[in-house]
Amino acid sequence: HLSGMADIEFKEIDESIFDLLDRVRKSPQIYLAGEISLRQLNAFVGGYQSGMSRVCYCLRDQKLFDSFHDWVAKKLSFSGSTSGWCNMILATSKSDEKAYHRFFELLDEFRKENDPT
Repeated sequence: HLSGMADIEFKEIDESIFDLLDRVRKSPQIYLAGEISLRQLNAFVGGYQSGMSRVCYCLRDQKLFDSFHDWVAKKLSFSGSTSGWCNMILATSKSDEKAYHRFFELLDEFRKENDPT
């Protein structure tokens, strides 16, 4: 469910946001224009979600993934999550590529703590 679209009913498809992220992790060159970049990953995920929402679909586990912002803020000692997981991870990483790898480390930890299955 995307903010500002409370009146619209979204149909959840049988693909998890975590499945999508696992595919990107395995083949980032295919999904991220050849770059190992957290910024590219964030843009890809946002574009994918936006495209799906235009036709009233959403990925399974999207609400759980939405809570990743707050979890990252707490984990990385930010006072709030308004800047989003991408910016918080970038702010605590030496490069965009290192931030990309850190994202997946954090995501793995988040998933272990919040098992969606």
